[in-house]
Amino acid sequence: MVRGIIKVDVRHTMRNIRQAMQGNVIRALVELITNSDDSYIRQESKGRTENGSIEIIYKKDGYRGIFAVRDHAEGMSIDDVENNLTGYGSATSGMQTGKKVRGYFGQGAKDALVSMINGKILTFKDNKFAECKLFEEADKPWYDISGPIPATQKLRDTYGISGNGTIAVFEAERKVPQFDTIHTELANNSLLRKIMVNPNRKILLIDEPSGKTRRLQYQMPEGREILADEFVIEYENYEPFTISLSIWRAEKELTQRGDDRDGGLLLLDGEDMVLGISLFKYDNEPLAARFFGEVRTNGFRELLKKEEPVLKQDRSGIEPHHPFCEKLIAEIEKRLEKRVEEEKLRKQREEQTKIDPEERRRYKNAFSILNEIAEIEAQAAENLGQELTGKIEEPPNGFHLYPSSAQITVGKRYIFELRLNTMTIRHGTIIKIKCTNSKIHILTPEIKVALEDDYGILRKYITVEGTEPNIEGTLQATAADKLSQSKILVIPEKETLLEEGMGFQPESLTLRPNKPRKVCLLVYVKIIEGGSEIKIFSDNNAVHISQDKIVVNEADAIRHFAKYDLEVWGDGVGQNALITAECESHIALLEARIKSQEDTTDKKHGKGMFDEPEQNYEPDPLQRTSYSAETGKVIIYVNFPSVKHYLGDKCQYLKTLPAQVFVADLLAERCFFEIAKKKMESSGVAVRPEAVSDRIQRDAQELSLKYGKKVHEALVDQKLVSEAKGINQT
Repeated sequence: MVRGIIKVDVRHTMRNIRQAMQGNVIRALVELITNSDDSYIRQESKGRTENGSIEIIYKKDGYRGIFAVRDHAEGMSIDDVENNLTGYGSATSGMQTGKKVRGYFGQGAKDALVSMINGKILTFKDNKFAECKLFEEADKPWYDISGPIPATQKLRDTYGISGNGTIAVFEAERKVPQFDTIHTELANNSLLRKIMVNPNRKILLIDEPSGKTRRLQYQMPEGREILADEFVIEYENYEPFTISLSIWRAEKELTQRGDDRDGGLLLLDGEDMVLGISLFKYDNEPLAARFFGEVRTNGFRELLKKEEPVLKQDRSGIEPHHPFCEKLIAEIEKRLEKRVEEEKLRKQREEQTKIDPEERRRYKNAFSILNEIAEIEAQAAENLGQELTGKIEEPPNGFHLYPSSAQITVGKRYIFELRLNTMTIRHGTIIKIKCTNSKIHILTPEIKVALEDDYGILRKYITVEGTEPNIEGTLQATAADKLSQSKILVIPEKETLLEEGMGFQPESLTLRPNKPRKVCLLVYVKIIEGGSEIKIFSDNNAVHISQDKIVVNEADAIRHFAKYDLEVWGDGVGQNALITAECESHIALLEARIKSQEDTTDKKHGKGMFDEPEQNYEPDPLQRTSYSAETGKVIIYVNFPSVKHYLGDKCQYLKTLPAQVFVADLLAERCFFEIAKKKMESSGVAVRPEAVSDRIQRDAQELSLKYGKKVHEALVDQKLVSEAKGINQT
């Protein structure tokens, strides 16, 4: 009888390598970043304090991309290189000896470098330098080690490592991602999540040709914890596994698929090694679209040490058919099921409390008024028509634009008034708005005379914006056989930005997590002269700007205006920021919002600043109302104590006078605050950041005094008011 160990064909090893990496640059970088993090962890376990810097270097050379991951941790001796890089599947990361590392069975770096082009590791340890090339040849994985040699200053300068440390390099020819794509996919990658949120790590992405550098971070979504639980799983002869589960509900819908998903439960072992991310059978369940959180399995490393096949070979998560994983998934799904059922009941309550046609008519009327107020007050735009509170005069021929001619400046919005008589222009008519010059933008290309609009004389508002000086055009409003026109002259740029000397374009923007967008800062050098230093900063650490200062150079100016391009990005869903550019007393403001790729509730509503409100039934809300600038909706939190007192837990008192007056107060208060806030942020008025809040509150109070009665009259059923007055009089 012959007995022996079955040999593994090297072709099998190559298949495993290809399956793990799939030629994907991001996957390769994830493995190398994890290896660098593990190196810091081993150092920290010895009580050494490191700077924790991991640098990802990017260079595009035609169709080829050159990538490197560099750390300044422990480095490798020649013995380490031979032990760690010449075998496949051996325990090299330190997990077997109890170190708090996340290496994957001694395969990660080798998989990444063998599967790519010209893969190699260059390492410095105790003033010695060694190099190991890893490559595929004849369908087999190979290594080629050279060194050690003295770590000369030239070598250190070449590879950017002054002490101990390692740099892993590879090239790719197909599917080479762009610099911005690398940023987004690495910062959001679930396998790197614990590294990206670790305050002891500084992950930098460097574009080698330009020197452009970005710090990569991740911020968890805004939300509320809806379950904190702990349970035990027993499996074979292992010690019982203690599982800690935390489920959160986000304020917005989250992305629930892909390596960069922001939703889902992050699966961790007891030392924060990321095992995967999933909601399991609820991954595609709309009612679970807002769920995120963590599952921590203490003792999971014991399974790995005994090489139980609990993880998928391609590193995409835990293996669902392994007996232990089956038990774990079943327990998680059982708890998710209850949360999904709660979401279902929440949806049902919302359906039951939908407003009736009469309420809807009042809301439409009220929010039409609020949108008119916002159009006039919130844009830092000049209203060229009559004041909203003024007496309405009959328009000539029942259809007329006001004024008949106007001068406007570049970069500022102006509001024309279209006045019409519903005896001439019937309800349901669609009015087309255009300009004979395409460089004068029409922000209101269409107006519908809604069936809910009052009869008689109506006022509608048209917003225009000039994009270039010294041009003119004709604003035209057409409805059936009716035509009204107004002449527009855009006066030179020097007439704009004269007060503050600078301004952002655009003045607000929406971001995806870790996906940069470009903005520019326009500087009028007649006010902010050459040599002046402009400081740029964000009021939210989760929202970043590519430069923290600009030194004005008059040579950059064209017709006295210098344009400076910037990039803005943010780390987490639901974050908002106000970015300020400041030079002495001159200020420019930029509003930034971060939302999820899958946030279906955040669609532009296209009906003005405000849309009809909705009720929210969160059990323990922290505020009475909130507002979404994207949907235009004001959210009323029914279970806030004072709100529940007037409306009831199911809004059953909504038809009473006290409830309607209370709701009118809530909506008017919130809408006037948001109008004042938008007016402040888009005005460019020089207000110190610490004084912004007081300015907004003051303006909101003025709006309430000016328009509050009109909004209340629209929102409250006037029959109830008349009945109440009659009762009081008797």
